[in-house]
Amino acid sequence: MAEDIRRPIMHKIVLFAVMVVLSMPAAAFSKTEVILGGFVKLQAYWDSAQNSKNMNLAPARNNDNSFQHGKMHFTAQGSRINFTIKGPEVWGAQAMGFLEFDFNCGEGGIAGTANTPSRPYTPVLRHAMFRFNWPATELLFGQYWSMFSEWYPEVSEDGPLQMTGTPTARMAQVRFTQKFKGDWTVAALMGDPNQALLPGTAGPYNASINNGQSAETPQVQGKVQFQHDFWGKAAYFGRPIPFTARVVAGWQRNVIRSQQFSINSFGENNPSTFTVNVKNQYLNPWLVMGSLFIPVIPTHSANLARTASILAQGWIGQGVESFGFLGVAGNIYRFNNNFNNILMYEASLLKKFGGFVQAQYYFNNKWFANAIYGFSKAYGLSRARSQFGGGGYEWAFNAAQAQTIQQAIFILWYRPIQAVKFGVQYAFASATYFQNALPANAYGGTTIPGANPADTSRYGDEHRIEFVGFFHF
Repeated sequence: MAEDIRRPIMHKIVLFAVMVVLSMPAAAFSKTEVILGGFVKLQAYWDSAQNSKNMNLAPARNNDNSFQHGKMHFTAQGSRINFTIKGPEVWGAQAMGFLEFDFNCGEGGIAGTANTPSRPYTPVLRHAMFRFNWPATELLFGQYWSMFSEWYPEVSEDGPLQMTGTPTARMAQVRFTQKFKGDWTVAALMGDPNQALLPGTAGPYNASINNGQSAETPQVQGKVQFQHDFWGKAAYFGRPIPFTARVVAGWQRNVIRSQQFSINSFGENNPSTFTVNVKNQYLNPWLVMGSLFIPVIPTHSANLARTASILAQGWIGQGVESFGFLGVAGNIYRFNNNFNNILMYEASLLKKFGGFVQAQYYFNNKWFANAIYGFSKAYGLSRARSQFGGGGYEWAFNAAQAQTIQQAIFILWYRPIQAVKFGVQYAFASATYFQNALPANAYGGTTIPGANPADTSRYGDEHRIEFVGFFHF
């Protein structure tokens, strides 16, 4: 108990110490300036199911008693604090550093930060980078957004549409960006490969060796962007933006290690559980994404009243999850039992495509509304079951997989001044799973004995009504 009490106090001391250290360069070097920024954010929502705060889980099946009941939640953990450190010129470039913290350690917190009435959420380092800027060139070092995370729909939850239109990732990286001919931008980065497992855990994709760091290459990404003011601009997060088109691609290489584990076969009904042997094998998550921002009713000034825009984004890849290339939940497995009667397998990453479309309209400079539709869909795999024997194969998952996930969102925003913004949002999400399943977690966590097959379900949906308020500083 004493340790639990000390932890929140220590977290506050650490945060205060960071603020003091960051303020020292401004006093020590006359050419260095430290700027405090961020926002305070309140979210309050009712959800018909038990999804996470950011709606980054697939909607649970409608026959799952543990998830299909309402949830009311208030939280300010999405608030952020950042420090921008403007330094002197180096090699003819402007040097700048950036640190950002939030408190999104999970709805139940992490170790030592349970969701108690005092809400002792732990500060989490989100961004920590520095960069050098020349007139047309930028060189960045540190933890920052992936190139796949640069265009978001403007909705109330953090990291929106993670299950559909915007795979999200922050990563330690080295990035080079070059602008040319006024309208064109190209960029490339090498960064830490996204990993799925925490220290001390094991799974069929990344073993626990080296804390889950079983990728054999860095993650590499490249971007090409064209941006030009053809007929005016429209708002993107309150800033006038011209027509923009961009393509981003990324890849990394992972290894699956030798081990033995149990897995459920992939079938229409009554999936069986097998113990299988894993061989060493390379897997290659990849993703290609295209984004398009179109001013539909443009403006030629800072006045956003009666402007409208369309933001569309689409992607295709394999091993793609809500936080980029995680892959553990996104694997399918092909088994072959013709190796001396030992059940072996070859693994294939689940292939998906998805995206979103956002329509936005400003009634005036204070009131505006967004309507968004997003989806993701697995492809190249049917629900038909192939039996063992005679050289046959059987597809199997390491967890229940959704074949299609869809989201529809409408949000009305009110921004009385630049620093304050309020929103009221309705969201609907649905999922279609590959496999039927009986009701889960009934009668103390076990499936209902002798459950009627008619109780199986392959579908899940949820509704959410949410209020959000921001105060930027």
